[in-house]
Amino acid sequence: MSFIAKLTFKRGETLTFGLSAADPAYDGTETVTCDLKLAASNAVPLESAPVVVSPAATFKAAAGATAAHWLFSLTPEQTALLAPKLYATDAKVVYASGVVDYPDALAIEIEPRVTI
Repeated sequence: MSFIAKLTFKRGETLTFGLSAADPAYDGTETVTCDLKLAASNAVPLESAPVVVSPAATFKAAAGATAAHWLFSLTPEQTALLAPKLYATDAKVVYASGVVDYPDALAIEIEPRVTI
């Protein structure tokens, strides 16, 4: 399976990305998790691949033209500990109804810093 998009961050900077859904739209009652795993040869890793880090999740209600969504973030201290490699998101959404969704994976590339 391939990635839906690729985001690039440098080690030591804040890493933030979002997850939204159209049907059903998020309303904040979901249980949402998203782990980062090492990508396997530039592809989505197996489900059994170990979790490298789990970003913090924050719900953001709809505002104007912006749909409700979940934001995931790692602190600069957390990204400084990541090796410069390609990672994959492994997200899971459990709706209040019990329905479970596994969104497609994003590629997250961590690049080395030029300065230390």
